[in-house]
Amino acid sequence: MAYEIKEGKELVIRAGLELLKTGLIARTWGNISARISDTQFVITPSGRAYDALTPDDIVVVNIADCSYEGSVKPSSEKGVHAAAYRNRPDVNFVIHTHQNYASAISALRVALASGVVDPDSMSILGRRVPAAEYGISSTKKLTKAVETAIVSNGDSRAVLMVNHGTLCMGKDYEDAFAIAHKLEDVAKLRFESLCGTLLPGEADAEHIGEHEEVIGKLEGRYGDIYTDETIGCAILSRAPFTLAISKTGKTMKPYIDDMAQIGGVDTKCLPENASMEQIRKALKGRHAVLIENVGALCVSPAEDDARAVCTVLEKNAMAALLKEAGDSPKAVDPISAFLEHTIYEKKYSKLKKQ
Repeated sequence: MAYEIKEGKELVIRAGLELLKTGLIARTWGNISARISDTQFVITPSGRAYDALTPDDIVVVNIADCSYEGSVKPSSEKGVHAAAYRNRPDVNFVIHTHQNYASAISALRVALASGVVDPDSMSILGRRVPAAEYGISSTKKLTKAVETAIVSNGDSRAVLMVNHGTLCMGKDYEDAFAIAHKLEDVAKLRFESLCGTLLPGEADAEHIGEHEEVIGKLEGRYGDIYTDETIGCAILSRAPFTLAISKTGKTMKPYIDDMAQIGGVDTKCLPENASMEQIRKALKGRHAVLIENVGALCVSPAEDDARAVCTVLEKNAMAALLKEAGDSPKAVDPISAFLEHTIYEKKYSKLKKQ
């Protein structure tokens, strides 16, 4: 049953706060919607912080063609939400998340057999969670791929968006959250079964901030990084998966498109004794560099941006660990990664100035 427009908007705002609290999304990544009739839904706006949304910010969108009411621009992923409402009459609340384990698993580009991993999950997720073909964020290709996955898997309540995140389709607010949490539980079990003994200790994504150290200007080993005037904050991340990947000494590909967007086409790994000149060179056109056996140096103009780099880097390191375990995750191809990064830099820089 569709929501009244007022309740739908209020639940979308509430869901944004809950997603931030539970770590299923970060910053403005991901999006949320609620059906308000057979022909319309309400959805989060594009590029607005979840903790500052008001009912006036939530946009009414037409299911048939994704046209919308008012001057506020809806989420660029409105198409995948419309696809869910068009093809699933029983779906009334949709969450697109960038949750860690499911996003990492999505890089394998295969369906997640939820019933095999955890038989109890079938009543919530369906027998399998399909993997929608990769497409650059917000494109028609991505929308079509997600819709194909929805149509081809009639009993599934979620979709893995390859190299990107998830789409969780609930009959109501509570059901959508139950799906998102169960999907993360199942993805974690699958991830752990694949990575086995390579898993780092204390791998708790909810406490990633405890592994971050803001570097002071001209202080310690990396303080001279601020001679680059474009860097306003540098953070040394020793988060579990980031540290584990740094120990390989290998350049890391972007297995998650968030990493391509915020980090560039790859993340170099330098020796522990690398000079500041080498570090600056490795950071050119990027926001992070891995340092062997140390972790990663994440930089950006502002502290919240640098912390976002740490968060995305840790998630990407999880997918990279699948590769180290002998599995076959596929990275975002270089051309798409370049396009993702270029679009993100231009779009996000514009939003920051507003």
